[in-house]
Parts: sequence; C-alpha cells; structure tokens
Amino acid sequence: MLRFKLKYLLNNKQNRLILFLTISVSLCITLIGLFSYREYRQALDTELNTPNVELLQINVDVTNRAFREADNKAVDLSFNPAVLAFLSADADHAAEAAAQPQNVLKALVSEPDIHAISVINFQEHSVVSSRYGYKSGWEEAPEHDWSGWLEEIKEKPLLIKRRLYTGSDTQLSNTELLSLARPVVRGGNVTGAVLIDLDYDTLFSKMYTHLSSYQFVYNLEGELIYPKINLPVPLEEMKDVLTEIDVSPFAHVKINGQAYMANQAFSNVTGWRLVSLVPMEQLLKNVTTARNMMLMLSLISIAVGWSAIYYYNFAAFRPLKRINRLLSPEQKGAGHGNLYDLEPVISKLVGEFRSKSLVADWSLPELRSKFLGDLITRNMGKQETATKWEHYFAGWKEGPFELLVISIDRHSQWVAAYTEEDQQLLKYAMNNMVSEFFSSSWRTVTASPRKDSLVLLLQSAEGENVRSLYEDTLKLVGIVSDVLGISVSAGIGSQAALIGQAARSYTEAEVALSYRLYDGYGRVRLYSALENKLDESSTAADDTWQQEVLQALKSSDAATGRQRVHRWAADVRKRGLQPQKMIRMLDDLLEEIIRIAAVGGHVLPPELADYTIHQVSTLDLTDIEEMLCRIIEQMAHALEVHRQSKEYVLVQQLIAYMEEHLQHNIGLQDIAAHVNLGVSSVSNLFKEETGTTLYDYLTNLRIEKACELLQGSTLKVAEIAQLVGYQNENSFIRVFRKSKSITPGKFRENSKSSNQYADLPKPHSSGVSDDSK
Repeated sequence: MLRFKLKYLLNNKQNRLILFLTISVSLCITLIGLFSYREYRQALDTELNTPNVELLQINVDVTNRAFREADNKAVDLSFNPAVLAFLSADADHAAEAAAQPQNVLKALVSEPDIHAISVINFQEHSVVSSRYGYKSGWEEAPEHDWSGWLEEIKEKPLLIKRRLYTGSDTQLSNTELLSLARPVVRGGNVTGAVLIDLDYDTLFSKMYTHLSSYQFVYNLEGELIYPKINLPVPLEEMKDVLTEIDVSPFAHVKINGQAYMANQAFSNVTGWRLVSLVPMEQLLKNVTTARNMMLMLSLISIAVGWSAIYYYNFAAFRPLKRINRLLSPEQKGAGHGNLYDLEPVISKLVGEFRSKSLVADWSLPELRSKFLGDLITRNMGKQETATKWEHYFAGWKEGPFELLVISIDRHSQWVAAYTEEDQQLLKYAMNNMVSEFFSSSWRTVTASPRKDSLVLLLQSAEGENVRSLYEDTLKLVGIVSDVLGISVSAGIGSQAALIGQAARSYTEAEVALSYRLYDGYGRVRLYSALENKLDESSTAADDTWQQEVLQALKSSDAATGRQRVHRWAADVRKRGLQPQKMIRMLDDLLEEIIRIAAVGGHVLPPELADYTIHQVSTLDLTDIEEMLCRIIEQMAHALEVHRQSKEYVLVQQLIAYMEEHLQHNIGLQDIAAHVNLGVSSVSNLFKEETGTTLYDYLTNLRIEKACELLQGSTLKVAEIAQLVGYQNENSFIRVFRKSKSITPGKFRENSKSSNQYADLPKPHSSGVSDDSK
C-alpha cells in the first residue's frame, strides 16, 4: 500500500510541483552552504600558510646563523697550525704542544652562548679545552660525555648533538648543551676533532614565536630538539603528524580530535625540521556554524514541503480511506486519493484482486495433485485432510469417489526406448489425454506417485455408475495405445463413500492392477471382481523354489535353474496366488542375485543394472519367466568362470579347513598356514571373494554348529562350547548372544517349545562358496 501511495502522490500535478520546489530549494541551500565553507577554508589556508612559513624560515635563519658562526670557528681551528701540532705530538711532548692551542681556544670563546671549545686527539685520547686546559686522557676531563658518540665524526663531516652537561663544574650543572663537532683530517685520516658547546637556552631564546601557534624542532634522526618542556601535544601524536605531512609545506591534521594546520621548513645547515601547529577551531568556528545553519535550513525546507503535500492531500484521502476499509476491512492501513481519482484507485484494487485470483486458479491443479498424492500415501491426518479438501475442492460433493490407477506395461523396456525428455513429453501428453477424456462426465484430479503409474480421483458429474467407469477406462486404454503407442493396464478400486476412504480404494486398485501378472497387458480390472480370487489365493506361497534357483545358480547349472523357474511359473499359474506376494518373493530373489554379483565382483545382467521392484511389477508372468531365465543363464556363466579361478579354489580350501577343524581352537594364523600364505594376504583375499572377514565366517560356522547341537542333542552348554572350538564357556555364551541376541540356554528352551529355531541361523555371508558343501 505504501508503494501505491507514493505512486499516486507522484501522479498528482500539485504534489509534483510542491515536491520539485522543495527539493530544488533545499538543494540550492545545501550547495550554497557547502560552497561557501569550501571557499572560506581555501582562503583561510592561504592567509595562514604564508605568515607561518615565513616565521619558520626566519627561525631557520636564526639557528643557521648561530651554527654557521660556530662552524666557521671549528673549521678555522681544524686548519690552525698550533692545533695540528698538538694532534701530531707524541705522548711525551703533548703537554708542551697543548699550551699554544689552549690560548687560541680561550681567545675564541667570546660569545656568551659558547660555553667551551675543545680539541680532541683520537690517537692519544688526549684533550685540550678552553675551560679546563690539557688532559692526557679523556676520562681525566671534568666533562667527557661526548666520548660516547664523537667517534661518529669519522663518518660524517659535521655532528650536532643535544646533550645535558654532566661535568663537575657547578656553574654548568644540568645545563642543556648543543655540541657541534668538526673533524681534523691529516694525510687522509681523521686524527682529531674540534668540539664547540653552545648554550641550548640562549640559542632558542632568539627564535620568534606566535601566541596562537606551537613550534617544534626535530633533528635528522627524528628526535625532538625543541621544546624540552611544556609540550603542547603528546610526542606520539606528533609522530603521526610528521608522517602525515611528510615533505609537504603544509597539511591539515587532527590531534586529540582538534584540527590544526601544520607548516614545516628544513635547515640546510643543521638538517633540522621546524614544524609549527596552528589551531583551526577558533578560526573555523564561525564558518562551521554558518554551514550547519544552512544545512539545517535545507532540512527545514524539506520538512515544510512534505508537510504541505500531506496537508494538501489529507482531506482528499479521507473518502478513499473509507472505500478501502469497505473493500479490505481486515487491513488497518488504507490508500489515499482525491475524489476525482476514486475510479482509477478502485480499478487498481479490483485489478490486483483479479490477478491474485488468476494465480490461485492456475496453482489449484498442482495443489489438488499434491493433495491426492499425500492422501493415498497416508501422509495427512484427518483434520488436515478435511481442511485442504474444503479449500481446494470447492464445487465437489462430499462423495462418493472412484480411484483409478493406470500403469505403463513393461515400464523398464519402455524407458529404454526413449530419452528422458521424450519420456516426460509422452507422460505429460498421457496425463492431459486422460484428464480430457474423463472431463466430460467426471470431476478429475491426477497424481503420479510412481514413474510407471498415474492415479485418478474421480467423482461423477452426472451420476454414472461403476460399470460406465469400467467401460470408459477400457476405451481410454485403447485410445492411449493407438495415439501414443503406449501399452497401459488399469485397476479400479471399490467406491469410497468419503474422501478419507480414498487411500483404501487406492490400495484395492493397486491389488486389481497387480493381476496383470496373470491376465497380461492392456486390461482393465475391477477389484470387486477379484474377491473370489483373493479368497482362493490366500494359501501360503512356497518359497523353497528360491533356494532351489539360487542353489542351481551357485552350482553354475543354468539348465537346472531354468527348469526350476519354469516349474515355479507353472505352479504359480495353476494356484493363482496373490500377485503382490509373488512380486515380493521375486524381488527377494533378484536382490539376492544382485548381492551375489556384488560380492563376487561380477558384471550384472542388463535387466538388473538399474533394478527396482517396479521393474518386475509392470511385467506379466511370461515376461518375468523369460527374464529370469536370461539372468540365470548369464550369472551361471559368470560364476562358472569364477569357479575356475585360483582365488576361488584357495577360498574353498580355507572353508574346508575351517569346517574340518571347527572343534579345535584354531586361529587366523593356523588357517593361513594351511595354504602357506600370510595372515594379511589370506584375510584380504577372503574378504574380496566372500564379502566377509575370515574371522566372522569362522565365528558364524561355529555358532551354526552350536545351534544344531543345542537342538539335536542333550549335551551341556560347556560341552557344546568345547565341540565348536571355545575353551571358555563364558566366551562362547558372549559370542552366541552377540550373534543370536539370545543365550544358548534360552535358544534351546525356545527350540523345544516351538520345535523350530527361535532365531534362524544366519546364512554364510560367503558369496558363491556354498556350492562346495
């Protein structure tokens, strides 16, 4: 509904005009405010940058002048003959040679900012100073803190270090010094150095500062030179400032959330970097306030515009609200519109309702089909069935209903003849043909619970009886065969009085359809006509033929296997047993054949390559008989080839050895030694041939033998344990219980009371090796 409101508002001319003016005015105000702020900021940058850079350059010149004067003195001294004579004198004459240089040094200490000038001899480690004279060793000098770093002068033409005086002169105690050093070079080697100590406070007192800015001085190594106390910002923050400004003349930075303009200049004499910080908060305060006021004014203009639109439409929306409440009383919100727009608004609502109705109509067949699938598979309870029936089947009666199942004959062969796309197309065509055929006289819903079948829920529209449904279905089977070339059979269940009984009717239709096993293809069968046959075929089916077929198969006797299949088929036709029971027995037989092939690693016959039970449920008995004969022929040949392999012969030897020595306490080592192979090789070979481990097979033999003794003798459990290879009765009972889920004593007791096995012995999981017995 919100989308509808917005669409209507934009379609109204008055609303569009107000909206256009609102957006235009607010956008102009915003742009003017941002443009004014940017222009003022640029002008402010220009005005602040120039004087600050000039001030930094003045201070650079001040420091350069002081160091240049000191450096000139150091250079002159490095070439002074007296200094050179001192540096070249040996230890015995060094004191005499230091007298004249000392006088020269005292004469040069004239400025108040120079504390002392010293000449240091690197070869003799002696020093002569204007302050304390000659010392034969550096350690004897009252102040020799420079000895730790002065050696660096051999690699650099000039050194400037900030340091604290640590000597014994009380007048200079804790005095900050700036030491300038120049090397003295003779014969290409640095033999000494001239050191001039400048007063830190006197030098930086000559710098010019501004009350609104802060200045910092850093050396080449990034160490802070000035100021030494009362730092306006933390040093860690200044490291970020130096990184951000890099080599630019100025940059805008933030320190502790406050904006500054940072300017810098570099000294070409000392290599120092001079940085100034100018706070911008006060300078930008007024222009920031003006910008924020402009933005606020823009927001106010937008609010005024939307208020005008709302006020303009408030009265016009009131009639439409009432109409919308009448159309949709369950909805709290409603659309808006002017009185002259009521007709298109109502048309819109009606159009949406019609669109939703069409969608519901289109999806209704799928919902009904899913309902039928869930109904016949009993996936719904009574309450859910009643609710969905009421919603999906408007116009249908409460009953009665007919259930019809149509199945494709020889489904696996039919699938093999077409591609998957063609199969889907033919099934779709068959579904449409069936629905169209019955639509003239029946209400119809279809579902496809299996790939081979189609289920129809039918309700007579004109009161036709079951006989007419049978005739219609018989006619439909012929049409499907003629038009689509698909042979189908059909089964009709008994009539269901209520929709909840449809699942029972479906089961009956499946039973009727299953008689395709005897009657052949292309037939329609009524469940009601089979009641007598069901009573006659209630006798139990003889399943010994399965074991006979398997025994012939394992013996690779294809002729005997085919003979037993033909005998079974003739017996089934004669007795007319229930088809569904026969299909289940046949499915068990085929599953066992598949298992034998898998254990032996044999290639499956084509009929079993993608086997499911529906593959045989769509065949008649003649086709099943032929299929079984083909399978037995191929499998018997494969097993015969396998029986001639040396691996098979070896496994038979192992089995024979285990059966002969069953009463002895033999182990895997004994069994492997019988065929002169290792335990690992024998175990792997036995596993590949039989599908079970050697240990499990031996255990199974012992348990089966124990079952025979428990049933056919009066021996005690301990004696039986000894006879099947267990020296310990408790071990035997534990293994027996694990295998049979019952104790030996209880097994014997059940056998006596029922005269049969309480738990039939498990068969040898040995593939095809049973034929050796």
